[in-house]
Amino acid sequence: MKNNKKQKIEEYLDLPYSFIVTPEEDNNKTYYVCRIAELPGCLSHGKTPVEAQKNIKDAMYDWIESALVDGHEIPKPLTESEKRITLRMPGTLETKIKLQAKNENKSLNQFIVDKLRYA
Repeated sequence: MKNNKKQKIEEYLDLPYSFIVTPEEDNNKTYYVCRIAELPGCLSHGKTPVEAQKNIKDAMYDWIESALVDGHEIPKPLTESEKRITLRMPGTLETKIKLQAKNENKSLNQFIVDKLRYA
């Protein structure tokens, strides 16, 4: 039974969940938090964005294992059309991006997607 549970957890870990990495500050030190959008409360920390994302696998394992033990439904990953990214940026950068999008006659979302696509 233990191997069956572990196998089921591994199957969930292989699914394309949405990672959201954001910088946080504590006592003037920046660290990064990685959250899984579909798994409420599932998060990890790291000194760098990459470290935070590496650490999330352990948090996901524990989150999924706990949900299975408690008999809770485990949310599936969002579909491609539903994926969202939350991004914090300085107001001056937001204004600059909005002006560039307007100059190209694009929505802010389309402008950012286009820039990321060709980055």
